[in-house]
Amino acid sequence: MSKTIEVTSPFDGRVVGSVPFNSVEEVEAAINLASETFLDTKKALPAYKRVEILEKVVEIMSSQVDELTKLCASEGGKPWIDSQVEVHRAINGVKLAIEALGAREGKQIAMGHTVSSANRIAYTLKEPIGVVAAISAFNHPLNLAIHQVIPAIA
Repeated sequence: MSKTIEVTSPFDGRVVGSVPFNSVEEVEAAINLASETFLDTKKALPAYKRVEILEKVVEIMSSQVDELTKLCASEGGKPWIDSQVEVHRAINGVKLAIEALGAREGKQIAMGHTVSSANRIAYTLKEPIGVVAAISAFNHPLNLAIHQVIPAIA
């Protein structure tokens, strides 16, 4: 069973929550599971499902702006207004990921410059190449997590 770490407010030292503290072996197991899942293309979510998930994230976050602001302020020790800006930036980050999903397009590569490429067309499309592990800094906990997790979902 994993240990937990208490998260304290830098403002007054009170405990604002707790997070799991995983061993190196537990992190490696999570990365391996994520990699195996990523490679199983039969289970990949189609774009419209990912859009649905991200739209739900926007809906939930938008309905909890004050709660998220309070959490960011207490965890990061920032003023309320700065924390509120962070929450709105995070929501906007999810919206931008949704837009990027809709604008996903490839690029045609010029062909016909040689005999072997005459009457041929080449097309490139960006695709994810694998799994990463990310650690966020403390100063913008919500916004940084959004910028790491949401593009992976998108």
